[in-house]
Order: sequence, then C-alpha cells, then structure tokens
Amino acid sequence: MTASLEGVWSPNRAPIHEISLKVLAVIADEATHTLFSRVVTTDELMLASELSEGIALAETGAPDVAFIDVGLGDGAGLAMVHHLKALAPEATVFALATRAELEAGAHAVALGGAGLFLLPLGGDEVLNAVGSVRLRFAERALRMQLEQESARSARAAGWIARVAELADARDRNAAAQQLAEVFVEATAAAAAAVYLTVGERSTELARSALTGPLDRAPAYGSEADILDFARREQLVVVPLALRRLSAGHLLLQKEPGRSSAFPSVRRPDSSASTSRRAPLLDGLVKLLATQATTALALLGERERSTVGAAMKDPATSAYSFAYYVDVAGREIDKAKRHGRRFTIATIVIEPDATAVPERPDDLAFWRATPPPPSNTLNPGQVAEHLLRAVRDTDILARVDENEFHLLMPETAGLEAHACHRRMLSRVAGSEKRAGYLPKGLLVGVATFPHDGQGLAQLLRIARRRADATKSSIMHRIPQDRRTIGEVFSLLVRETPSAEGPSAISAPRALDLSVSDTVLLTTSVVRNALRGGAVLILVAHHDGLSLGAQVKTLLASPRDDVVVHALDLRSSPGCDDIEALCVLAEHGAYALVGRNQGGFVKGIHAADPLLADFLAERLGRAAGLRVFG
Repeated sequence: MTASLEGVWSPNRAPIHEISLKVLAVIADEATHTLFSRVVTTDELMLASELSEGIALAETGAPDVAFIDVGLGDGAGLAMVHHLKALAPEATVFALATRAELEAGAHAVALGGAGLFLLPLGGDEVLNAVGSVRLRFAERALRMQLEQESARSARAAGWIARVAELADARDRNAAAQQLAEVFVEATAAAAAAVYLTVGERSTELARSALTGPLDRAPAYGSEADILDFARREQLVVVPLALRRLSAGHLLLQKEPGRSSAFPSVRRPDSSASTSRRAPLLDGLVKLLATQATTALALLGERERSTVGAAMKDPATSAYSFAYYVDVAGREIDKAKRHGRRFTIATIVIEPDATAVPERPDDLAFWRATPPPPSNTLNPGQVAEHLLRAVRDTDILARVDENEFHLLMPETAGLEAHACHRRMLSRVAGSEKRAGYLPKGLLVGVATFPHDGQGLAQLLRIARRRADATKSSIMHRIPQDRRTIGEVFSLLVRETPSAEGPSAISAPRALDLSVSDTVLLTTSVVRNALRGGAVLILVAHHDGLSLGAQVKTLLASPRDDVVVHALDLRSSPGCDDIEALCVLAEHGAYALVGRNQGGFVKGIHAADPLLADFLAERLGRAAGLRVFG
C-alpha cells in the first residue's frame, strides 16, 4: 500500500478525505489534462501525454490510481493497462476510450482494469473514481488497524495473566525476574532491571532481577541512588507502587530505533524547579505495574510470615540482604542514641583474574618471577571462610551472586581493619596462596560515624574502597620477598612514573629532603590522631628521623595509640631505610624510602593493603610480631 495512512478513517482518526493518493493520468488530450489538474487538487497528480512517459512515472511514483487512454499509440495503451498492473500491483486502473474504441476498452477491463470511462470525461466521474479508491484504502487500513489492536489485546491479556501469576512465584526475586521478562517483551525494551525495597522500614533498594545488557546497574542503593543511575544511563523508570504501597522500581533500557513502540512512562528528573510534567503512564504498562506491586507485596508478607525464610541465603550460610538491612537499621539507631560505633564491610568476588605486568619493561622481571595463580574463588566457600574469620556477633549477608556485606557491631575502624586482614588471610590460606593476596577478593570498610551517618552512604563508601583495592600495588609484587631491601626495590619498580588523576590509594613517588619528609610525617600522624585509636610503626635511629618526630608528637602517652619505633639498621640492606606505617580509624598510610645524602627517595600511598604488608615486614626486620 503506497497511500499515506496518517489520516486513516476510524472513529478516533482523521476524516477519509485526508488520505493522500498518487494519481496517474496517461492521455494525449490537453483538455482532459486541464480537467485533471482542476479536479485532482488534494492528491499527488502525475500527468503524461505519451506511453513511455507514463511508464517512467509509474516506475518511479508507484501510483495508487491510474487513468489510461487505451487509444494511445494506435492501441498500445491497451497493453499499458496490463503492464501497469505488473509495475504497481496495488494500483486501481481505469480505462479511457472513445465510442469508437469501446471494444479495446472492454479488453482493458478484462486485462485487470477496474472500470471503463467514455471520453470526454466529466469532473464528477474523476472525483467518484478517486473517491472509491480512497474509501477502499480507508477500509483496508481500518481493517488492518482493528486486526493489530485485536492482536495487541490478545498479547496484553497474556501479559496480564503472567503478571497475575507472580503471586505464586517461589520468592520475590523469582517474581522480579518474571516481571522483567514480561516488560521486555511487552515494551520491546533492550534490557530491564527490577529493584525491590529491602526490609519494612528501610528506603534501600536491592537489584532483584536483571535481563539484557545492564551490567552496570548497581546491586543496591537508596531510591535516590537508583533514580540517579537511571538518569545518567537515560533509562525509563516504571514505579512499582499502588497508593501508599511501594514495592520498588523497574528500569527499562530502550531498544535503539524503536522509540515509537515504547511506553510513555516517565523519566526521573532531579530538578525540583522544573515546570515540565512527566507524561502519564501508558495504560497497559500502568496496569502491569499495579498488578506486579500487589503480587510482590503478597510475596513479601509471605516471606516475613515464614520463619527464617527471609533471613538466610539459600545457597550459603550467609543471611539475606533484607535481614542485613533490618539489623543495620537497628544498629544505626542504637549507635546514634548511645554514641557507639559500628563498621560495615563490602566483600566482592571478582571473576577469574591473573596478575599481569602493566609496562613492557616489566616483562623480564615477570619471566623471572611468575605471577600468582589465577583466582577461582567459589562464593559459597568464600562465605564459609569469611564466617570463620569474623565474630559470632557479626552479620554476614549475601547481596547477589558475587557480593557480600558484613556488619560488625560495636566495632571501630582499627578493629575492622584487623578483621579485613583476617578475612584476606583466611581466604588466601584456604586457596593455598600463601604469600599472595587473593586478587579476586575485594574488601572495603566504612565506619559509623566517621564515614557516614546513614546506611546508604556507608555502603557507597565501603564499595568504593573495595573497588579501589583492585588496583593496589600489592597485587603486582610477589609477597614472599622477605627483607625490607627486597620489598623496597619491588615497590619502587612497580610505582608508576606518570603523573595525573588516579585513585587516591595509588602509590606516588617520594623525593623530599629529610626535613620535608619529617613535616609530611607530622601531618599524617596528626590527622590520624584526630580519629581515635592508632597503630604506628616507624623507623627510628639517631639524628633527624621519622621515629624521633613521632615520639615528639606523642610526648603525652595515650591509651588508644600504640607506637613501635623500630631500629632497622641491624637488618641487612636497611641502614638507610626511612619508613612509616599508620593504621588509623579512618584510613591507612605507608611511606618507605632510602635516605640518600639528606634526601628520601621512595614511595608513599594511602593504601591499606600496602600499609599492612609494610608494617608486617618492618616488624619482621626488627624481630617484632606486629599482627597476632
């Protein structure tokens, strides 16, 4: 069908006369040409005086209705009727003939013509012929429209029935997965993610289902976090809500080039002053979302009424994220009321990864020193090892397939740092990677109230710190090197020489005079002392040294500060080493360098993995066991 259907006739559409047709008239008579030009004003008119010209116009224009003079070219016009039906099968062809050519006109009708008109033509005859074709197009378009609507209604009924069955799903996660699949099918979306509320009082949302290329969708977050992600990624948001009941949000990613088939659902807008109103939800989408909200609410009540069903992750010994959020909410309330502290940790299991050299000039070094074995960490086994490394009062919960959270009540940052160390050691030992950090295990901690006053903020910081450990320099050096001299050489070799924006924990080259290094030590230690308990290990010797400065800063002893001033000169290759390790409530810091003619050259970093490692090696060099 070549006619434009923007005005297809239906009770809710534009009038029939607005349908635009392509009209071809092939006739030699100039008076008839003038008649067509005067009568056919609302359609596209193509006029030809010769058969060859008419055939060319038919090939390029694909007419909807054609008037052919069968007497053209000594009867060749009759052949054009047949040829035109091959060029434009959907065209309606009328034959034009004089009384002397009636027999040829009858043959034209037999060859597929829709009718025969005697010349000379009248204006009403042309209008009636074109109008009949217009009406036929409208009827056909309406029939197609009704068939499509009927098919859509049948599909919609199927989607509604599938959503109604969500209440019979195994749990909310299974229901969310089914819901995502229904919405992808119903809206022709490229991907969908379903976020459901966690706990009865919490505003946290956890990703319960994901389908399609939305791998960057966060596993959890507050409602503001999730909507902010949707805004950045230009996703469509379907609220799963009914009156005062809110089950979460559904995020949809549009299929490129299919925006016309997409529902008119709203996009999140952070601007409170905007005057634009979000368009109303598409009727079907709104109905599906309302049904899903009800089903998810029923499933939530069922899970809460089943003893232990919402508490434990079925695949591991860890708790569910919903239970974790409930406990964390109570812990925050208690900590605020009584001025207590607690710490959370985010543990992420990365896919299989092997340490590789980052610069071509390291290849020779790596051939001589093979990298640690690749990680094949199993989430279930990791959960068991983590539970053995923590206290009975700590709450380990599973967020998704490769992410866990640990809640440590009554735990300050320094104690959490020790737990972090135990978890890594336990997993490394279980995987027979003694001497290496398990690179596939990322751990980040955040402490209340230093790092945040709410759970969402603490979770973000803990996750950011976990991600930062992925690029730690400790994954690029063999940790079985024993002496400080060997460690120093490896650290300097691996420290990037290029400057520029990078992670805050990335090691930086150090090249300062001894006096400036002492000033740097003063700043670091003073900042650490503001946060509470501190563990400090520092190289100490006669004369101007970092150890002497630390002792001066701590002229008044504090019960929550432990300082180990270590004389390293008796250890091989350490007679000119300057070193400082600070483990504080709100962070860690490491500095190591060689004093070369009054200048300290080495590295320093706010990297907890490096601080742990360097502290242990400093203690070993001085015959001190730093960590039990």
